[in-house]
Amino acid sequence: MSFRWQESSAIEVDHQYSPSQHALQPFPEYLEEYRRLSEGHDLALLSRPGQPLLIYIHGGYWQRLSAADSFFNAADAVAEGVSLHAVEYTLAPHATIEQIVAECIADVVSIVEKLQPTSVVLAGCSAGAHLSAMCARIPAIASRLDGLVLLSGIYDLRPLVVTPTNDPLHLTEESAKVLSPQLLPPAQAMSSALCAVGQAESSEFIRQNAEYAEYLSNAGTPTDVMVVDNRDHFNLPYDLLRRGTVVGDWTLHHLGTKAS
Repeated sequence: MSFRWQESSAIEVDHQYSPSQHALQPFPEYLEEYRRLSEGHDLALLSRPGQPLLIYIHGGYWQRLSAADSFFNAADAVAEGVSLHAVEYTLAPHATIEQIVAECIADVVSIVEKLQPTSVVLAGCSAGAHLSAMCARIPAIASRLDGLVLLSGIYDLRPLVVTPTNDPLHLTEESAKVLSPQLLPPAQAMSSALCAVGQAESSEFIRQNAEYAEYLSNAGTPTDVMVVDNRDHFNLPYDLLRRGTVVGDWTLHHLGTKAS
């Protein structure tokens, strides 16, 4: 029997929406990996005009992590000749999700205008996938995208209202609806999208991934959907520019890079 958050206890919903309880290794180890893999890179080398651009929006349930933790794909980016930009945004409770969405939209528009890339893929993981989906609803962004990569996203925020995750977010049933791309009218179709989730994730994240892929497809965006073996909520983003992985090959193809 499939999980129904509307009929489940707050404890059961929280378990489904707590990715660390389903991960392949402890969450603190991933945080340390993010920090270690993201430090020491020449950010100027990652922001070269006139080449393919991957824009990445980090997760953390809108309340943790930062752009500085989001350069774990830097070595792959340099090897592939791809610019890599990590979006920074104010974390809750210092900003509402609505304000965070506005900050991300402004950042994405600004970096594309600044770098004038040959191609653009916008990617995000978890809350970052939600933010990427919201950014892609803006025509000025959608029209510039060669691909949209949504990893382990949450596109219907209503289940979070009863969980401790909501404490700094202050979502209500009504505000959660307004901020849920799954529940909004379809926006401008894009050239291509990928919705992917790790096999080692809860049934709710797998369900939301599949349902948002269907939403995009029905709205006219050619959309691939994947459940990736041996990946969870936290290590799936490592594949974004990694040639030979299903997510990496998809991203690199839509960036227009050639196999070496």
